[in-house]
Amino acid sequence: MARLRWVPTLGIGCALLLTAGTLPVLAQTPPPIKFEVPAVVDPIHTNGEPDIAIDPQGRVFVSGPTGTGTQRSVWLGSVDRGHTFRIINPGLPPNALLGTNAPPGGGDTDINFDRSGKQYFADLYALACLRTATTTDGGATVSQSTYPAGCGGIPGADRQWLAVYDPPEGTPNQSAYRGPRPLIYLEYNNVVSGAQWNMSNSAVDPLPGGPGLTYVVATKGTTSPCTANASFYAPLGADGYPAIDQVTGKVLQAAGSQNSDGTFNLLLNIGTPDASGDLTFLDFPSSAKPCGDSSKLIHIADGLPGSPSTLFTVLSMDIARNLFITWALSPNSGSPAQRQVFVSASSAASGWTNWSTPVQVSDGSTVTGDAVNVFPWIKAGGAGRAEAVWYGSDKSVDPSSQSGQAWNVYMSQVVYATDSMGAVRGAAPSVTLVKVSPHPMHYNDVCLAGTGCIAQQGNRNLADFFAVTIDHTGAAEIVYDDTSNGLAQQGFTPTGNQTVDHAGAGVITVARQSSGAGLFGTNVSGPSNAPTTGISDNFGDALYPVIGGTNVLGMDILSNSISLSGNILTVTTRIVDLSNPRATALRIAGTAFLQYITRWQMGNTIYFAAMENTPLNNPTFFAGKAQSVDLCSVSACFPHVITYPEPGLGGATETGSIKCPSTPSASNPCTLTINVNVADVGNPTSSSLLEEVGSYSFASAHQSGAMTNAQAEADDVPLQVDGVCCYNTLPRPPQPPPCRMADGNGDEPGNKGGSAHFSFHEDDCNQQPESEDFSDPSSGTDFHSTQVNSVAYDNVAHTVTIAGLGTNNGFPVAFTIVAVDSSLVPPGLFSITLSDGYINTGSLLSGSITLH
Repeated sequence: MARLRWVPTLGIGCALLLTAGTLPVLAQTPPPIKFEVPAVVDPIHTNGEPDIAIDPQGRVFVSGPTGTGTQRSVWLGSVDRGHTFRIINPGLPPNALLGTNAPPGGGDTDINFDRSGKQYFADLYALACLRTATTTDGGATVSQSTYPAGCGGIPGADRQWLAVYDPPEGTPNQSAYRGPRPLIYLEYNNVVSGAQWNMSNSAVDPLPGGPGLTYVVATKGTTSPCTANASFYAPLGADGYPAIDQVTGKVLQAAGSQNSDGTFNLLLNIGTPDASGDLTFLDFPSSAKPCGDSSKLIHIADGLPGSPSTLFTVLSMDIARNLFITWALSPNSGSPAQRQVFVSASSAASGWTNWSTPVQVSDGSTVTGDAVNVFPWIKAGGAGRAEAVWYGSDKSVDPSSQSGQAWNVYMSQVVYATDSMGAVRGAAPSVTLVKVSPHPMHYNDVCLAGTGCIAQQGNRNLADFFAVTIDHTGAAEIVYDDTSNGLAQQGFTPTGNQTVDHAGAGVITVARQSSGAGLFGTNVSGPSNAPTTGISDNFGDALYPVIGGTNVLGMDILSNSISLSGNILTVTTRIVDLSNPRATALRIAGTAFLQYITRWQMGNTIYFAAMENTPLNNPTFFAGKAQSVDLCSVSACFPHVITYPEPGLGGATETGSIKCPSTPSASNPCTLTINVNVADVGNPTSSSLLEEVGSYSFASAHQSGAMTNAQAEADDVPLQVDGVCCYNTLPRPPQPPPCRMADGNGDEPGNKGGSAHFSFHEDDCNQQPESEDFSDPSSGTDFHSTQVNSVAYDNVAHTVTIAGLGTNNGFPVAFTIVAVDSSLVPPGLFSITLSDGYINTGSLLSGSITLH
């Protein structure tokens, strides 16, 4: 086995093209790695240490704990590939009275999948046990177990991770395991002795919802008494994020081990399954070494000048079975400058025994802003490719010090040379470093003492980690917390010193890579993060129940835009049907208020503009600064729920309007306009960047600003039904809508034979005279328009509908014409209905219809 002394290599440099079996060669410069406008996962709930996962169908899921005080965790699924999310809940669907009704929980969470897309979820409660849950339909229906659940009926648990063995068809089988697949492992720190591996499969867990609900012990050797910890043997690796090999079924986990001279070795442990799935680890105990034989562990790096295990060591395996590890050094010297992030890799061909020289992927620069770094994570992709992420601060100070430091999210893409089989060759990789977050996502201290942070009044709002994954194109998707808003509940910290309550609501945020090389070696694409005037949304995604339900027209947002004229900021939202709030409220259980909120961040403040309506149709228009409701847990108190207060509760009264056509539809929706006095939202100007603008529809049992701590504790909070997110904007005066034109000239079958001739021209910008003419000799019809009352375009059906007045053979009539674009729906169709009873519809015999 390789034993590498601590000789870090600074790997920041130009991107290289690496091909199997060759040394790195300079390639044509790829586009720079950039990211979309970050998506706000949940505009209501906050949490620390979010995780992210994408299932085989491309659906994005996020989860995270809200704290032991609430005994809840938030689990969300996206309905639009990671731009907006909805609450997932076991039992009854979330409603306006109750969102997540599934305690116990509120500690660490994790998500994983088998290859069918079945999702496995685990949630820690009070260091006691692990609530488990599964879903096969993206969260529409969920099964769960609270006990014996993930801890196998043995109380005592912390920091759990899931690993699923379910190899794709055609994968070579080199595993001794002969039981049913999928085989789900749940590893956790059992609090007493260390790492505990449990397992679940259909033999262990045959009940509905299983496997993945009930787990049994799967670690061999745990009956060996260990006097060193006054308990029993546990394999090395507790707290480290594991990997699992789909060829051999082996599980892999790494951790630091301190030497007698104070230095640390970073060691890899491998668990090999037997026929039933039970695991034997490299450090399996013997009579001579009842606590485990550490001499059998694989050395990744030796002689480290500090612990590599401070939140956390993370493993990830690429498609060629190369294993990657990342860690952040916690130096013995206490020198903040040594808190850097490192990556190493090893191939399956070596049995993961020969590890590359660790490469430093953070640059330790106050100029770049990652002088001091914490919370590393890594995700591998194509052969030899991986991406590490971490939080980096701009000052070379202890992370736990309150020195006014600014933190950002950073990512380094590492690419190793590989041989003809895809195995990494050990040479130093190319490293491309980018700053991911568009603005600092946290200020001041990041406490690294875990639950001990409460004793030293340290800010633990970020908790212990964040995560990165990739989609099917290889684009990075990074979930992180943004606490830069500085929110804290008024009156919760009377002196403002944050002794009890720590400021900064952890807004769960996802950044998706939009350009540059992805982890499969090809360039990825996505929307730009450049400022724009607005955003549009698909019709039909305002579901209730919020996952797997049916569309609620009164909550279905189609678009949102912001403009500025003088001292008025105008927020315009198109919603399919706002004409019947009573019917909308009746669709969603417990609804007393319908809330339509557009929120954004300017500087370090979250602002909003809103309309709130009742079933009796009494709309109120208001705007202001977002507020929070703070709750407490083992890490002191912090903002748990973000509120958007009404007038008299913290918000300011504004003017606005709701305009609906006689028959609202997706092609002819209602328009909500809120006219906001800029003084009420921070006095933005045309040069002010409004970031992460999103528009949401909520159903609520009470007003947002009146929410009590007890209601927040019970998750009696507004339920998001729809949303469109997110865009950046520099508010400008509103632009006139683009001109629409419709032209047609041709023939269709006559009403009683022969052919009928039509011609029409409609121009929104009135550049030419408008006219509609139709003649049908077979029926004696000779129509000419005199007045047009309405023109409506349907971009989905590619139609124009024109209504107005005219004459037929000199007699006054009302008319309606529907024309279908002949280039998009050939050969085109023309229909005319006159109030005197004449109707004719037919496909074109000649001519054309064009909609511009």
